[in-house]
Amino acid sequence: MKVSIMNKKVYKFSLYDPVKFFKAGQYFADAGWRHKDITNDGDYELFIMLSGAAFIQIGTVQYALSEHDCLLIPPYIRHFGYRDSPNGTVYYWMHFFPNGTVTTSYTVNLAGNENEVTLPQQFIPKNFERVALLIRQLLDSANDKSSSQLATNYFVSSILIEVSRQFIATIHPAPKSSSRFELIKNWIRIHSHENLTVAQIAAEFQMTPVYLTRLFKLYEGVTTIHFINSIKINQAQELLLTTDKSVKTVSLELGFRNEKYFLRVFKNMTSLTPTQFRNSYAKTYLNNIEVDPTIPKP
Repeated sequence: MKVSIMNKKVYKFSLYDPVKFFKAGQYFADAGWRHKDITNDGDYELFIMLSGAAFIQIGTVQYALSEHDCLLIPPYIRHFGYRDSPNGTVYYWMHFFPNGTVTTSYTVNLAGNENEVTLPQQFIPKNFERVALLIRQLLDSANDKSSSQLATNYFVSSILIEVSRQFIATIHPAPKSSSRFELIKNWIRIHSHENLTVAQIAAEFQMTPVYLTRLFKLYEGVTTIHFINSIKINQAQELLLTTDKSVKTVSLELGFRNEKYFLRVFKNMTSLTPTQFRNSYAKTYLNNIEVDPTIPKP
């Protein structure tokens, strides 16, 4: 089944082989920064906003980017910043070369193709924490001299697959029987910084805690508490990797009743302590002066 995406161009990448990593990093922009005027020579760039705002023109089309926006910049098209960014603008960037055919379209095949990913020009991932974690793994691999080029290529491909999966999920018609359940999950995501209980959520949606957990078992295969904690731990991972906040501060911001409980849940879900997790992805290319440093093509 194909679905037309009104006024939204998508790029379809063949992934019979992984794409080729070129370069990547994390950029901290000062007030008044604008993306430099550049044309990519065969490489694509995925621009992923963490905070602030960026304003990029690709050809004749202008894109205003805010928190968690993803922008795909194709090769051979001039792009540049058309407006100043505010202080506190931070984003990830990564360049890659396709290793197969690339086509563009305004339709999406919902049946999918296991050897193809579909990326929109601009998109906000629903589960941004998952995308951010994959990018940190890529940056760690790219800056680890013991890591192979092939491993880094697969990390980039994994990011493209994840963004594609989340994009397809936004346009795939949801089953009617689970529409209320989707509302429950979204409510939990919105209130994930609170000390949530199963009884509180059940009362919010006028059902019993037992029935609520039955829904989670049916649609997610996990208990309500496990789902709540997975949302919180995903957010904790992003905070640990993108800020210098202490473990205690992170646990408090995410509504854990105490730091010890946070440590136990984090260790159970990741097999690492928060400190071990943070230290595992410490090799990141950070730059303030120049975006897209001169690096030989692979």
